[in-house]
Amino acid sequence: MHLSRTIWILAFVALAYSGDPDRYPDDAFRSPLEIPISLSGNFAEMRSNHFHTGLDIRTNGQTGYRVYAAADGWISRVAVSSGGYGNALYLNHANGYQTVYAHLERFSGPVADYVESAQYARRSFQVDLQPTRDRFPVKKGDVIALSGNSGGSGGPHLHFEIREVGTAKPVNPLLFGLPVEDTTRPRLYRVKVYAVGRSAGVQVLGSGGRILDSAADGGSVTVTVEDAGSGRYALRPGTRIRASGRVGFGIQATDFHDASSGRLGVYRIRLAAGERMVYESEMEKLDFALQRYINAHVDYDEYSRRDRWVQRSHLLPGNRLPLYRTERGGYVEFAAGDTLTMRYDVEDAAGNASYLSFPVLGYDAAGAPVVDSLAVQVAWNRSTTIERPGILIRIPEGSLYEDLGLRYATIDPPAGAYSSVHRVHDEHTPVHAPISLSIEAASVPDRLHDKTLIALRTRSGGLVSQGGEWENGWVNTRTRSFGDFFVTVDTLAPEIRPLNISDGASLARANSIRMRIRDDLSGIQSYEGLVDGEWVLFAHDAKSSRIEYTFDGHVARGSHVVEVRVTDGVGNRNVYRARFTR
Repeated sequence: MHLSRTIWILAFVALAYSGDPDRYPDDAFRSPLEIPISLSGNFAEMRSNHFHTGLDIRTNGQTGYRVYAAADGWISRVAVSSGGYGNALYLNHANGYQTVYAHLERFSGPVADYVESAQYARRSFQVDLQPTRDRFPVKKGDVIALSGNSGGSGGPHLHFEIREVGTAKPVNPLLFGLPVEDTTRPRLYRVKVYAVGRSAGVQVLGSGGRILDSAADGGSVTVTVEDAGSGRYALRPGTRIRASGRVGFGIQATDFHDASSGRLGVYRIRLAAGERMVYESEMEKLDFALQRYINAHVDYDEYSRRDRWVQRSHLLPGNRLPLYRTERGGYVEFAAGDTLTMRYDVEDAAGNASYLSFPVLGYDAAGAPVVDSLAVQVAWNRSTTIERPGILIRIPEGSLYEDLGLRYATIDPPAGAYSSVHRVHDEHTPVHAPISLSIEAASVPDRLHDKTLIALRTRSGGLVSQGGEWENGWVNTRTRSFGDFFVTVDTLAPEIRPLNISDGASLARANSIRMRIRDDLSGIQSYEGLVDGEWVLFAHDAKSSRIEYTFDGHVARGSHVVEVRVTDGVGNRNVYRARFTR
């Protein structure tokens, strides 16, 4: 490496957003479990609409492992929800950090009693409690809960986070010296090259200079890469890349660690263009308020079409994430006759690294750009209103990450629709801030006005409610999606399906009452369960659509009547009643 490049890179890294990871104490926190740490998810791993904010620690496909306090402190928050983190504990520590333990099966005895008392007092399964500092002090290594599968968990595991107390920003736990064995390098899969602007072009050439793929005016090309050994990668043999004008790059890469074959997120990505370092991202710290900007960090179209997480190495104009250091936003200019070597350095949090180096040849992109004359030009930094027969679309400033040529069309409605299907662009383009939709639906009968909503039709033909209110012949709502929208009504009551009870049943040998509650369109708005007219605690697991009341001191032995009431998003209601003995 040339001396000038070495000095430039060192200066670039010294100024990077992340600062010095060595400032994190590597002896402050112990593992929250006694079993060896094997990860199914790591910090800043790509997820739908958000980065993962902690570590998902495997629990051998089981629940019930003891969960230990990672350091001395006190329980500052206890939350219970049917989705998300499920049962979660938050511990504050004197060193200025907070640890979070989520998807728990149950809390330790005193905390469990505290939570149940609050649930009965509030007549709500979902609670979010902030006990006083002196109520639940803990020592490092105290058992605080049992691991579980509650909330939005996709299988038994412990979700573990470390946050700053003052900012509530999650910090990468792997910077704190937790015992995670990792000598495995990240793996690289493919690189993308983006033609930015109407004068740019990119090409992939094969043997003999044959053009295998090309793009212009905001398009992109993809080239797979191959492992050359010792952490070195190269473009697929026989392929070359040519570029003209302003160009951006992106890379698909995942990390692994020694105890697990699960694909994880990488820690740092650097891209150099010849002697210049043009881009660096580093996953040290996140901000919950900025999570949805992941849709600008990645190639959203690639994810939505092919389920591939390609991370851009250039910044879209509407990207506000503070994860980067770039030169000119990570973009590189190419002219005819240029030959520039691009180099990716991809690292994990343990310092294992993989490298990809490839030349890019400059050329003169011939031909005039193709402009979609039917599209409505929408700027990412200005509000836009689009009015067409039967629909009004308002796109606020900041709803997009880059300028968009928005396409619109109407489609014949399906059965049960009260409007045309309005195709507002497509589902492969992300929406950040909500856009407003108003769709004309004058034919909705008066008796159904309060059951009216706007539905989004998915690629598989399913319907997702976008909500909405009927007003003067129009239905108004806000959404964070593009796609196919139309007005319909929801007149079906939610489903209540008893699982272990029927009228007159004996539950003498059962320890709970279990039911499944579902709603196919507007969704479950609320539910409550009563025994002999008194509210009892039915826990709700949203992912399985199940509710369960575990017999406690509120229901004695003898004959009883259980009643469950469920209401959906537009007010349809269902009630189930049954007599039982125990």
